Amino acid sequence: MKNNSSDKDELRFKKLYELFGDEINSIYENDEGEMFSYNKDVFINESKDTNSPKPGSISVKEDNNISEANNNKDIVRNKVITGDDFLIDDEDIIIDGKIKNIFNKKFFIIIFILIFIFVCIVVFKAFYYGKKVDHYEEYFAKIESKEEEYAVVYDDKEMDSEVLKKMAANELINCINSKIDENKLPDSIKNIVNEINNYYNQSYDYFAFLYRDIYTGFTVSYNQNQNIFTASTIKGPTDIYIYEMASQGKINLDDKLTYTGGYYNTGSGVLKNKSLNTKYSVRTLLEYSTVHSDNAAHNMLMDKYGRTNMLNFWKEKGTNAIFTANNNWGVTNAHDASIYMQELYKFYVNNNEYGEALMKNFMNAYPKFISGKNKYIVANKSGWSGTAIHDVSIVFADNPYIVVGLSNLGTTDYYMSYFNKVNDLAYRLHTEYWKYKMSQCNSIKQY
Repeated sequence: MKNNSSDKDELRFKKLYELFGDEINSIYENDEGEMFSYNKDVFINESKDTNSPKPGSISVKEDNNISEANNNKDIVRNKVITGDDFLIDDEDIIIDGKIKNIFNKKFFIIIFILIFIFVCIVVFKAFYYGKKVDHYEEYFAKIESKEEEYAVVYDDKEMDSEVLKKMAANELINCINSKIDENKLPDSIKNIVNEINNYYNQSYDYFAFLYRDIYTGFTVSYNQNQNIFTASTIKGPTDIYIYEMASQGKINLDDKLTYTGGYYNTGSGVLKNKSLNTKYSVRTLLEYSTVHSDNAAHNMLMDKYGRTNMLNFWKEKGTNAIFTANNNWGVTNAHDASIYMQELYKFYVNNNEYGEALMKNFMNAYPKFISGKNKYIVANKSGWSGTAIHDVSIVFADNPYIVVGLSNLGTTDYYMSYFNKVNDLAYRLHTEYWKYKMSQCNSIKQY
């Protein structure tokens, strides 16, 4: 009875025979051409020769057929087998008439390396992307409430001016700020200008008129450069100068000045009714000067801070008349009045503490000969002395404007009709000017 090894070898032989047929006999021939047949542990000689192989070994002869097959690369590998090993090892198979060893060590090494690389890639990807997901999730936070529950509307303009120039909104602003060619004025404005000329030419007592839009600078004036006595209008530029110096730390509004008999004045004001040798803060004297048109307070302030200092300050702003005379009053004109009232508005807008306090004094000042229209707030400084009676004001319309009315009507009883006319002319000019402006600029598409 054959053992398991014999069974396996016999099976292999049968498979070879099926593939190679009789040619397999030549593979199993010994050196003497003897054929072997399988019998138990070894192949048995079917034709013996004296030169038979040594016991315990098997030799395989390669005849011409085998040599020819070798030339065609149909080789049988691992043919020499000793001991109880068999002709065809477990690693050999035959493909297309060739015995191929596909399970050699190199092949195993390559397969192992490829498998190892593949496993490493899979593990690395799983680890890498898994860590990324974990890292991302660390930032997740559930929102359970809102910090703000109401819409907020505000302006936050932080843009370079060169960038703004390329925007339609800037084009609109440029249109509004652009100068008007007086030869192309609409009839609505030309008619008011003609009315001003006709009205002021009726009398020398109707001395000077000026309207100026603060935003654009559009101005209509009559006899603006001729000088006339200031009366109490000089208190306006005096008080503006002191407040501006205080905002720069050059004057302390809480400093005290003494009201003495040398400052007593029977004209307008409240100090004439108070005790002499009383100390008043600069802040209080400024209020008396502007609001109550106090002559004594004005003289105290002028002597303390110097007419020359005020002259130099305002000349740098463009005035040519105020503070030029060697006294505390001097002369003024409509041109200078428009400059210091424009400075007042600028200071008011740019300085919350000092500017607002100063403007409050002008808003509370009295009397107001120019009262504005449509219940507009008016900040002014009027003056009346002898025949000179004037009012210089800012009318707080949607776009504020300046009105100056100077006159020689102080001795007459109809001065209020004059200031009513000045007020009406300025209001109509302002209204028609902005109607014209918007008609020109509304064609610029903004959205």
